[in-house]
Amino acid sequence: MKPQLIACAALLGLQLLGAGAACAAESAEARAERRDIAAERAAVEAQTKTAEAHCRSQFAVSGCLADVQARRRSALAKLHERELALDEAERQADAQERDRRIQAKREQAAAKQPLAKKPPAPRAAPAAASAPPVIERVRKPSKTADDPAEAAQRVAQQRQRANEAAEHRKQVEQRNAERAARGKTAQPLPVPSAASVAAIASAPAR
Repeated sequence: MKPQLIACAALLGLQLLGAGAACAAESAEARAERRDIAAERAAVEAQTKTAEAHCRSQFAVSGCLADVQARRRSALAKLHERELALDEAERQADAQERDRRIQAKREQAAAKQPLAKKPPAPRAAPAAASAPPVIERVRKPSKTADDPAEAAQRVAQQRQRANEAAEHRKQVEQRNAERAARGKTAQPLPVPSAASVAAIASAPAR
């Protein structure tokens, strides 16, 4: 065992012995005080009996007995107060002794524990220069993105094809009407339908 632990244990032992001696002394004083109170109470009772016997030999017995009983109650009340004070002092002494024992046990347990080692210091964080460079990705334009000029051109071409298809249909209808008027039996040319005209108009330009 280390010398420091031995010294701590010896000191705690002395404290416990001193506390025990103090409690023993207080307990002896309390016992003596209680014996004095019991003796005084017995004396009061004896004096009361003697006084009552004397009162009965007098003419005014009731008044004399009342005075004796009053003195008896006063004396017993003082003795009772001394007992209450003694009880309170003993309770406080017991509580202090209990606290001293708990504190001594805590100190003894703390003395037996080894000194806690300090935790190692945290390592310094790496410098920001050592961090890998952040490569920024250049966002490439989408291949499917439409150029406004090209979009406008496609719309114009679609309109032009639609107009051409409508004109072609109009011409075919006109020729068929002329042939019908001349009474020719030739097979009339097929008239383009509205669906075919819309298909021609929506077809992409080559």
